[in-house]
Amino acid sequence: MGHLRLVDGLRAVAAALVLVSHVGYWTGASQIDLVGGLVARGDAGVAVFFAISAFLLVRPAIGRGLDGIANERGSTLRYAARRAARILPAYWVALAGVLAAAAWISDAGGTGGMDRVLPHLLVLQGWTGEYYQSFTQSWSLTTEVTFYVVVPVLGAALTRVLWRRGSARGIRALLAATLLAAVLGLVAQAVAASWTLAGSDGGAGVLATSVVGHLAWFGAGVAVALLTEAGRRGVGPLATRPALLSVWRSRPTLVLLAVVLFVLASSPLAGPRDLTAPTVGQAVAKEALYALFALALLAAAVQEPAEGSPAATVARSGVTAWLGDISYGVFLWHVLVLQVLFAATGATLFAAGFWWVLYAVVGFSVALASASWWCVERPILAAVRRRTARDTPARA
Repeated sequence: MGHLRLVDGLRAVAAALVLVSHVGYWTGASQIDLVGGLVARGDAGVAVFFAISAFLLVRPAIGRGLDGIANERGSTLRYAARRAARILPAYWVALAGVLAAAAWISDAGGTGGMDRVLPHLLVLQGWTGEYYQSFTQSWSLTTEVTFYVVVPVLGAALTRVLWRRGSARGIRALLAATLLAAVLGLVAQAVAASWTLAGSDGGAGVLATSVVGHLAWFGAGVAVALLTEAGRRGVGPLATRPALLSVWRSRPTLVLLAVVLFVLASSPLAGPRDLTAPTVGQAVAKEALYALFALALLAAAVQEPAEGSPAATVARSGVTAWLGDISYGVFLWHVLVLQVLFAATGATLFAAGFWWVLYAVVGFSVALASASWWCVERPILAAVRRRTARDTPARA
């Protein structure tokens, strides 16, 4: 399985969902009837991002375990360098813009002291719970980076289980462990919701947004990686359960399932559309629905499309590749664009026109993200990959 262009497109979908949810919140459109619910639940895009990361990062370890290939020496250092290059340079450029806006816009709260700036520089704001108004979405980067730290240990464990138990037994054991981890994440969400309702002053939010709190979202990516890699080698549930395989291979079915799950998540079942605290049941339902939504979309994206199909056309399109490339930049810049746009136009928070704000935010965010990709992300990633490629050892 080579580079998956449909996964690039899915990144773009995730970024678009998050952008729309924030535009809906800032303009007040998320409170309007059924459509507002669909807009508000665009934050499900974060679950998709987490699932994609888990899938891409653990898949090589699963493949090595199934093929009986030893772990690569020196791979952890190379992995760390590439992850840092992917996340940090573009993030720091966007953070500079956030700090400038915080200093320039009178009601933005100011830049604060080093106790506020330093956690953002180190991507630790998710642990402190302190955010700039134009960087509130950056909590997920703390969670993502924390997951990156865990991946080498997780990958080694996955490989080891598959070595010791064999392909079929190992896949069953790991799928069961992934399900157990997802349940633990749902329990963490229940605890966080209870803690919030009891008057938590921040600890509940940190738990809810942590890796533990979102184990179900990361677990969705791990599950897809396990099923996909095992299925390619003729083992696991996809090889032994024809009914499951027929659903798995039907991209329209998976996409339709994702749509149904998203609509369910937009209902009161998943809680309030604003920052009002949900009940325990609502918090758990939302987390579970988002995890299943991400799993269904990712499962649809990781399959190679048939030649001549619409999916193949999308996968080969240069637009799909470009949108995937700039998706991270769109995620980083769009809330800052919102803040500057409202300050420059005098738009009223929670009472602005949704469509004109959406058009403006999309236009400016795409422009900034494109500049970020071509001027910052692409050259740095290329340089780091060249440097680390020279140190890549042969596989054992």
